[in-house]
Amino acid sequence: MRFILGLLIGAGIGFAASVLLSPGKGETVAVRGTDDRANGAGSTIGGLRKQFDEAMGEAKKAQREAEEKMNERYRQIVGRSDK
Repeated sequence: MRFILGLLIGAGIGFAASVLLSPGKGETVAVRGTDDRANGAGSTIGGLRKQFDEAMGEAKKAQREAEEKMNERYRQIVGRSDK
């Protein structure tokens, strides 16, 4: 259950990031010259890695928050508090 929840949250965050970071309608993306392609590939991979790390951090944070809420609801239903 946690895996599916984390997967859905991660997919949602990834979709939201792609929508927010993509160029708008009518905007153009600068294309690198042929000399910069070797350096461009390295910086592109680094940028993708950074975005992936940020997305994973957000997904883990959302997962922790969801688990805390579920645990709190469970404690309320059962009628006990571990705090």
